[in-house]
Amino acid sequence: MRPFYNMLILASVLGAGSLAPAASLAQARGAPPPPGDYWQTCQNITTFGYGRDAMMTGQCKDRYGRYQSTSLRFANCSTVTNQNGQLTCGYGNSGNGNTGGGRGSTLSLYRDANYAGQVLDTTREYSNLPRQYNDMALSLKISGRGSWEVCADANFRGNCQTFDRDVPDLRRYGLGEAISSVRPSDSHGGYAPPPPPPPPPWNGGGFQGNASLSLYNGVGFSGPAFEARTNYSNLPRPYNDQAQSLRINGRGTWEVCADSDFRGHCQTFDRDVSDLRRYGMSFSISSVRQVR
Repeated sequence: MRPFYNMLILASVLGAGSLAPAASLAQARGAPPPPGDYWQTCQNITTFGYGRDAMMTGQCKDRYGRYQSTSLRFANCSTVTNQNGQLTCGYGNSGNGNTGGGRGSTLSLYRDANYAGQVLDTTREYSNLPRQYNDMALSLKISGRGSWEVCADANFRGNCQTFDRDVPDLRRYGLGEAISSVRPSDSHGGYAPPPPPPPPPWNGGGFQGNASLSLYNGVGFSGPAFEARTNYSNLPRPYNDQAQSLRINGRGTWEVCADSDFRGHCQTFDRDVSDLRRYGMSFSISSVRQVR
């Protein structure tokens, strides 16, 4: 009888263990996770915080069956759904934790300047845009009444600006091919800041209308190049941390920095540099601006 009794105990332990994965699907550290069909295609759902600041994170399958990391502020979501690997508030809710600004409006992000090329239309918040739309926009339109905040980094970090009107060229605001997160803005009556003023005159040349900075992927001004004709607080992803040499086109002085928003190790140049390793800046430039 004793061996049979031991087998019963072992079977009960194994049976309980088989339930563990389902129980660990949600790791609630904050408010209870909201209802929705995301449970069918997402895993490792975790919540943080309460009330307006409540956020959920996890990994969700995209259209190709690959898991993508995603997060969402869900305070005002009645339901949550998985849209191509991204947690998103379901239709018919009041928005993703935002109570004004963009409600009732649509944000359209265009791949090319002047509202051309591939477009993403959204009425809801994205803490991290889907891969095919991340860091791709060169212009945007806002349909309806409301304003939108767009940011260079995920989770509304980095260079962020608020717009309530169309922008034909985001490069004028340092956001060309750089937008990673968007959300309706709580601010009312805000509008896009004016484009940068014309450079002031400077004795001996300085700022020039045709001045630009070229960043090359190879030493000796070789390989693919990116030409900056305006300030970039965060270079587009294909050119971020890629430069090994640079040229100054026209007359002027440029500051280049290792981190976004002109932070970290910064150097100022007024002439060509054939090898940035001499200045500790090889494969590290993330932001550039003309300073004279």
